[in-house]
Amino acid sequence: MDHQMIGPLLDKYFEGLTDLEEENRLRQAALHGPWPEQLQAYRPLFRYLGEQQQAEPALSSDFDEQLLAKLGRHAAAAKTRQLPYRSWALRAAAAFALALGAFWLYQPAAPAQEVAVVDWSKYEVKTPEEAFRVTRSALRTVSSKLNEGTSVAAQGFDENLGQIKKFMRY
Repeated sequence: MDHQMIGPLLDKYFEGLTDLEEENRLRQAALHGPWPEQLQAYRPLFRYLGEQQQAEPALSSDFDEQLLAKLGRHAAAAKTRQLPYRSWALRAAAAFALALGAFWLYQPAAPAQEVAVVDWSKYEVKTPEEAFRVTRSALRTVSSKLNEGTSVAAQGFDENLGQIKKFMRY
């Protein structure tokens, strides 16, 4: 094969577009023919493929029959074993115990005792003045809690600011 044809044939090979004849020509060129200097890195691959093709004999014509005979021999040797009566009885007892345990675990709970009903009507506001008083009391409570929280936050901020300033000096 002309060594100038190897480059395009290699490109075709690596794109997966070669046929068997072209691949055989590449292998033969790698084994026996000239090879371009810039493509020397690919020569060992095709030499190996050519050597393997020559060294490996094809499967014999009676390979299928030999394989089936070996498989048949092994299949005949493997017999199913019958389990003794005790094994089946133990399995049945285990299944029964499992079902009984599941039934016992998932029994419905005893009916709950009746809960006393709360009469919420006595807590309802009846007059606008009472509503104003309750609302004002609730807002005062919220305001005092918010003021308490902001003072705690401010106190923590002042302490942290002092520590930050201390580290900033260094």
